[in-house]
Amino acid sequence: MHELLLEVKGQTSALNILHNIYSSKRIPNAILLTGIEGIGKFYSAIQFLKLLNGNSDLINQKISNLSEPYIKLVFPLPRGKSESNFDLPLDKLSTDEIELINDQIKLKAANPYHQIQIKNANNIKINSIREINKNLSLNYDEIIFRGIIINDAHKMSIEAQNAFLKNLEEPPNGVIFILISSQPDQLLTTIKSRCWTVNFSPLFDNDIQNILVERFKYSSELIKDVLPFANGSVTNSVFLLETNFEKYIQKAITILRYSLAGKYFTASKEFSSLIEKNSGADFNTIIDLIITWFNDTLRSKYEISNIKFNNYKDTLEKFNNRFLKTDVNEIIVKLVSYRDAAARNVNLNLIMMNVIFDIASIGMKVK
Repeated sequence: MHELLLEVKGQTSALNILHNIYSSKRIPNAILLTGIEGIGKFYSAIQFLKLLNGNSDLINQKISNLSEPYIKLVFPLPRGKSESNFDLPLDKLSTDEIELINDQIKLKAANPYHQIQIKNANNIKINSIREINKNLSLNYDEIIFRGIIINDAHKMSIEAQNAFLKNLEEPPNGVIFILISSQPDQLLTTIKSRCWTVNFSPLFDNDIQNILVERFKYSSELIKDVLPFANGSVTNSVFLLETNFEKYIQKAITILRYSLAGKYFTASKEFSSLIEKNSGADFNTIIDLIITWFNDTLRSKYEISNIKFNNYKDTLEKFNNRFLKTDVNEIIVKLVSYRDAAARNVNLNLIMMNVIFDIASIGMKVK
């Protein structure tokens, strides 16, 4: 495998596919990179573009800096006041918003594992897709392949996806579209069918640790406590490191206890404090922790090592003794579906009540 691709950690299978595409010299017009957040999809796209463009120091630096016209980066943006679909993406945004966007792009260029965070940036606007056409209309013969990277591609509205589809139906020469998505099922089938799909896997703990030390400058000592709950994602790890991680552990345990006891009001009050902050990340973290806890009940029951909630082994054993015949796999499947629903912007209050009622039903069955 080429040294450029070897710089990406923990994705040998996906990178081998990209290397084979490069070696074949039959470069598709569009590639879809899929997998959970924070596992190296964006970094792989950057390194792949360097490979396609001859691996020269000058061009590599331009691509690393996310400089146009070498790369056109498209990602969710907030909608400006009185903005129409025919305004340019940044036209109606405030000076502060534009400054924040530029700062986030710089951070992404410096660290490809950085997750772009912009308030109220929920969708990829059709304006951003239309701006691609202006970029494509310009001729840059000195560049072998210009890259159009659409980050969080699943956040394109249906209108934006249909507009983007026209580019895929009549792909220009010397341009490769790279779509990056953690939820490819939300993309139109007609878009996916025109892309070469490459699936990325969750990372192993040692790869996450190396990335956190090298890219984010965290100490190994600080990292070890969050790794069991990273779920294979650098993004998850960084979120936990930058917040009061123990608070989330306690919150998840509290919600579980109240729900299992059928104390709906108290459980919903604990959950609501997260929703009131309008933080989807907080909400998802609690759901992930509850899923992890139920998985740990199975590990404890069948004496499997690698228990994540290591400090709560007695609680896990008490659960298994009391709810011996509970189908834990069934509740895990439901919780995963609720987490996915939250990612699709389904009402969090509705999801919260479903989570509480489903957990409470476990306690009701043994009464």
